[in-house]
Amino acid sequence: MSKTSPSVTVLLLENDCEQRESIINLLHQINPQKYQWVHQQQLNSALNYLQDKYIDVLLINLDLTNKSNTNILQKIYAIKPYIVSIFITTSDQENTIIESQKLTTNYTTLTLENPCKKPHGQLLSPILIEKFIDGILQQQEIAQLQSQLEYTQDLFKTVVDTTSALMWIIDEKENYIFLNQAWLSFTGQSLETGLKENWRDRIHPDDLARCTKVYQSALNKCRGFEIEYRLKRFDNSYRLILNTAVRRYSSQGEFAGFLCFCLDITQRKKIEQKVIQQAKTDSLLADITKKIHSSLDLDIIIQTTAEAVKQFISAEKVSIMKIVASSSLNDNQLRRELILLFKSELVNFPLSCEIAATKALPNQELLSNYTQLALGKIIAFCNNANQITSTIINHDFVQLPNTNSNLLLVPIFAHQKLWGILSVEQDIIPKCWQVEEIKLLKQVAIQLGIAIKQSELYQDLAIANQELEKLAVIDSLTQIANRRKFDQHLEAEWKRSLREQSPLSLIICDIDCFKLYNDTYGHLAGDRCISQVAQAISKVVKRPADLVARYGGEEFALILPNTDIQGAEYLAKHIRLQVEALRIPHINSEVDLYITLSLGVASCIPNSNLSFSTLLSAADKGLYQAKELGRNRVVIFDLENL
Repeated sequence: MSKTSPSVTVLLLENDCEQRESIINLLHQINPQKYQWVHQQQLNSALNYLQDKYIDVLLINLDLTNKSNTNILQKIYAIKPYIVSIFITTSDQENTIIESQKLTTNYTTLTLENPCKKPHGQLLSPILIEKFIDGILQQQEIAQLQSQLEYTQDLFKTVVDTTSALMWIIDEKENYIFLNQAWLSFTGQSLETGLKENWRDRIHPDDLARCTKVYQSALNKCRGFEIEYRLKRFDNSYRLILNTAVRRYSSQGEFAGFLCFCLDITQRKKIEQKVIQQAKTDSLLADITKKIHSSLDLDIIIQTTAEAVKQFISAEKVSIMKIVASSSLNDNQLRRELILLFKSELVNFPLSCEIAATKALPNQELLSNYTQLALGKIIAFCNNANQITSTIINHDFVQLPNTNSNLLLVPIFAHQKLWGILSVEQDIIPKCWQVEEIKLLKQVAIQLGIAIKQSELYQDLAIANQELEKLAVIDSLTQIANRRKFDQHLEAEWKRSLREQSPLSLIICDIDCFKLYNDTYGHLAGDRCISQVAQAISKVVKRPADLVARYGGEEFALILPNTDIQGAEYLAKHIRLQVEALRIPHINSEVDLYITLSLGVASCIPNSNLSFSTLLSAADKGLYQAKELGRNRVVIFDLENL
C-alpha cells in the first residue's frame, strides 16, 4: 500500500524484556512530528502488520541466534525485500552482525555499550538515534537516485544508438556536441570528423537561407522549432528530412542549445503526394456522385453528369447517349441506335442542350463496338488522316492508348445491361489519357448507372405510392373517403378556418334502423344499401373543398369549409331528400317503408378556446337528438349548449 503519512514510520521489533522499557522511553523522546513509532512484541503480529502497512524503517532488537526469530524475519523480507533495517547490537554480539548479513543486504547495525552493564540506564540519546536514522534514509535515497540516473543514461544511450532517427545535439554556440550512430551512418563519417562539421554544411543550397532564418529565430528566442529540408547523404544524394529541435538547459537552468531529431521523410512525401492526388480524385468523384444522386429526375441527372465530367477533364464535348433497339422494316432484324440525351461543350464551342431529343446519331464506329462495350470495355478512338483506329481498354487499365485520342467511349450499365454511352470528344486537341482519368470516368459511369436505375425505380415507386395513398384514404366499399381521411381533413380545415376566421360546418348522418335492414335483407344487401347512400350523398356535395366520408358502419360525415349554419342546414335537408328518393325498400323500418337518414348539423367560427373535437361532438349531439325525435330529420345543435 502507498504511504499516506508525511512522517517516517519506524517499526520496532523486540522481545527483550530487560531492554524494552528503556528503548520505548527513548523512542518517545524523539520528534513525534517527524517519526511515527510502531511497537510489535509478537513477531507473527508484526508479519501480519507489514502485509497491509507501509513502513520506512525496521528497528530490530532480537536475538538472531534464535532460529524462530530468524525464520520470522525471513518471511518479513520475503514481502518487504528492500526495507531499511537497523539491527541494535552490542560490541560483544558478533553473531548479530553475521546473522543480519544472511537475512538482508539493505541493513546497518547500531552498536551500543553492553546494556547488561547499565541495566537501568539510557542506551543512547534521542538526537543521536534520529540523526542515525536520517543518515541511513538519505544514503538509501541517494543510492536509489544514482541507480535511476545510471539506468536512464543507459536507456538513453541504447535508444539513441538503435533508433533510425538522426539525432544530434548542438550547443548555444552552434557547435555539435553529440551525434548518434544513425547520423554517422547517414553521413558516412566518423564521430571525430562529424563533430568538426558545421550544421549548415549538409543542407541543400536552395533550403539553406530558410533553415538559417528559422534556426537563428529559434536561437534568439530560446525556443524549439520544426522544419523540413533536404540533407546530403554520404553518396552526395539528398534526402528530405523533418527536423524537430527541442530546447536544452544546463544544470543551472540556462539555455544550452538544441536536441534535434531528424526523420527521413522522402518516401513518405512521395506517398503523401500520391495520397493527395488520390484524395483529390476521390473528392471530385464524391462531388460528382453527390450531384448525380441529388435528384431523381433523369434529365437533371444526365445533364449534371455531363457538365461535371466536362469541367473535370476540360473536354471539348461530353455527350450522354442512350442505346435503343428497334426492328428494321426490311429485314425484320433488331437494330440499335444511339439517342442523344445531352451534350455539353466548352465555352469556346456552341452549347447544345438537347434533353430527351429523339435525334439518332448515324455513327457506325460507335455501334460497331457494341459487343465490347456490352462487356464493360472502354474504347478510345484516334482519327489520323481520316484513318480511324481504336484501342480497347480492359478492366485492369494496363493497355492504354499509345497515341492521343479524339474520342473515348465509356459504357453505362443499368439493370445489369448496357443502357448507354458516356462519350468524351477531343476533335481539335487530341488527349493523352491518364489512368486516374479513365478510372474516374468509369466510376462516374457506374454512379450514373445506379442513379438511372434509382430514377426509374423512383418513377415506378411514385406511381405505386399514389395508388397506395389513394387506397389508404378511400373506403373500399363506398369509394368515398374513409375515417382516416376524414380526421386528417377536419384537422387541416379547422386550422385554416382558425387562421382565416371563416365558418366551418359539419354534418353527421346515420341510416335509420340499419340493423333491422341487415337482419331482414342480409349483409350483402346491407353493403349495397350503404354504397347507394354514399353515392347519393356525394352527388349533393359539389365543391372541391367539401368532403364526404364514411364515418363508420352506416354513419357518414361531411366537412363543409366556408359554410355557415344556414348553408349546412340546407345541404343536410337536400341530402335527406336525395336518400329518400332512392326508395330502397325497408319493410321492417320503424320510420318508413324505405331507407331514411337522420342528420345532425353543427357550425362555428374556430377560435383558440375551441377545438375541432368540440364541433364534432356538437354534430353528434344533433344526430342523437334527430333519432330521439323520431328519425328521418335534420337537427341543428348549437355549440353553446355543450
